[in-house]
Amino acid sequence: MEKAITISRCSTTETRQDVTRQTSDLMTKYKSSYEIIKNFEYYKSGLSNDEQLSEIISYAISNNIDHILFTEVSRIARRVIEILLFIQDCTKCKINVVIDNYNMHSLNADKTENVITKTMLQIGAAFAEMELKQTQQRLNSGRANYIAKGGRLGRNKDTKETKEQILDKHRDVVKFLKQGQSIRNIMKLTEKSSATVQKVKQLIAT
Repeated sequence: MEKAITISRCSTTETRQDVTRQTSDLMTKYKSSYEIIKNFEYYKSGLSNDEQLSEIISYAISNNIDHILFTEVSRIARRVIEILLFIQDCTKCKINVVIDNYNMHSLNADKTENVITKTMLQIGAAFAEMELKQTQQRLNSGRANYIAKGGRLGRNKDTKETKEQILDKHRDVVKFLKQGQSIRNIMKLTEKSSATVQKVKQLIAT
């Protein structure tokens, strides 16, 4: 049976996403087709995950991986160039990239490049980047409109957040603490400071 690894990525701002759900979906669908030897799960913006992608390819090469599985193209990265470069590097190493939601394979069964998939991935990657830009534009427009109407960004200096508000604001930290993750790992996964993680940990304990 050919070897595969699953890749599950979420940005820390994607409150509706969960890396464990992605892994579960991929395992359920592909465990009977491939020998899945590792599940990569991480929280990182798709705009700055070059290091993680390099680590994934290095692992795949070192362990003779045949397939790298993603739930969708935006889980690879958010910029078109990073997505295409990742797939290009995998193609050179005869590693097939699977995009589950479109049932796309970057390589044919004989390990040659799948030209149709390449074209579709270019289009899909472009839409993933476009979607991100549109979201950013909407957020910026909303902030500008709010400020123009006299609104103020940031927390009111005279307003103290309640315990419930802090825990809700840092739900990702709460989740990892309940999983038993170390403070150092949580800082890396959430990109939040030690002080924030420690504060949330103390609030959970009280």
